[in-house]
Amino acid sequence: MSDPDEQLTYRQLDERADRLAAAILRRVPGPGARVGLHLRRGNAVVVAILAVLKAGCSYVPLDPSYPADRVRFMAEDAAVDLVLTDPGSDGAPAVGELLALDAALWAPDAPRAKEVAVTPDAPAYVIYTSGSSGTPKGVEVSHRNVTALLEACDRVLELDGDDVWTLFHSYCFDFSVWEMWGALAHGAKLVVVPAEVARLPESTLELLRAEGVTVLNQVPSVFRYLSRAGTDPLDADESAAPLPLRYVIFGGEVVDVDAVREWRQFHGPATGFVNMYGITETTVFSTCRHLLPAELDAPVGSAAPEGAADPALNIGLPLDGFELALLTEEGKPALPGEVGEIHLAGPQLAIGYLDRAELTAERYPLLSPDGAAPRRYYRSGDLGVARADGSVEYAGRADDQVKVNGYRIEIGEVESALRGAPDVADLVVVPVTSRIGERQLVAFYTLPDGAAGPAAAVAEQLAAHARAALPVFMVPGRFVHVPALPLSPSGKTDRRALAEQLR
Repeated sequence: MSDPDEQLTYRQLDERADRLAAAILRRVPGPGARVGLHLRRGNAVVVAILAVLKAGCSYVPLDPSYPADRVRFMAEDAAVDLVLTDPGSDGAPAVGELLALDAALWAPDAPRAKEVAVTPDAPAYVIYTSGSSGTPKGVEVSHRNVTALLEACDRVLELDGDDVWTLFHSYCFDFSVWEMWGALAHGAKLVVVPAEVARLPESTLELLRAEGVTVLNQVPSVFRYLSRAGTDPLDADESAAPLPLRYVIFGGEVVDVDAVREWRQFHGPATGFVNMYGITETTVFSTCRHLLPAELDAPVGSAAPEGAADPALNIGLPLDGFELALLTEEGKPALPGEVGEIHLAGPQLAIGYLDRAELTAERYPLLSPDGAAPRRYYRSGDLGVARADGSVEYAGRADDQVKVNGYRIEIGEVESALRGAPDVADLVVVPVTSRIGERQLVAFYTLPDGAAGPAAAVAEQLAAHARAALPVFMVPGRFVHVPALPLSPSGKTDRRALAEQLR
């Protein structure tokens, strides 16, 4: 495992985690406690996660790049007993005890933790997702859920100890669970990508080449930029060796097939591209589809032949152990070609929402769509259409939830945070697609009667308010003043009319 500052062997990782686990157990009530992680990206994140699990506790990601109020809310909502933070850093929430990860904690003479018995159904982590009520909600995931994910993915991907993976994403994003454990469970090398490198496609490309990365996990909208950087003839190094990438695994969004075609035309057919559909509440991935060479060798801009699967939308078949049911609004199985809501059952279903029993019962109902004994399902809110071969094509959302850069965002939470901004009379947030095909949020706002200040100044204040209240991925890309919010014939805000104003 490596970051820009050091490399660790598996033995060193294990020893550090053992010693940090002992330090954790001296500071928490005992196994079962929740431990917050307020750490910059680096090897210490992986050490800390492994130490928390060795101590029989569960970890709660508290990314320092998130707004302080949101971090404090998550720490308080999870009732963490301890927060691990970087030496000399500030901004960690004052919830529970703070422990800075000084190297002395894992010095050779520091005590190592005794083995703690942990059951498969014990919580491993709590990751917070956007909430429609205006506050994030914690999803509690067990050890069994994660091991089921790894076992299922081993049946559809060929992975081994010779691979090199990246931990590309924030540990607040559940993609990181797969990146970290996918590598460690196979004895592979894990490269922790600094946030500043992950933000720059050119730097990411350099890292892929320098580290010999073979397994890369990407949100499609981020890969679009990487593809452009990697296929720009002005930046091409004719003498550079081919990239050793074996897999690019997509998740979180609809696949940008043309970006894959451009990459493949430039770099050749050695890399396999895999579309994985998944949800935090069902432990990262639920379905899988390998994109076919015939689909990727078609000219850029080509549509799928009539009757063929759309490679951008087809999310494939359920992973081993999952049952996928497409149910209509009446709760009946959707017929082939009919739209239904995706419901998932299997060993990867999370424990539920932390301390929110009613919401857990609502989103994880007991159902019997096939007439068999009732089984626990997760209602995804995603719509799908069944194809003749049993695969499913994604057909959008059944509610106001959207995905931007792979993050699931409840529009209601963004609106709730922004409506309290000064000098704003009313506001709605609308997801739109930019001219280059990117999904983004746009906030449309009105001013109070008799407002004296210019709308541009209000927009600047509103943007600053958003950055202070919301994580970067939830901040609207544009703030547009309108004289009044248009209404539909039913009297609701006409969000489609607002989106049309930007065309």
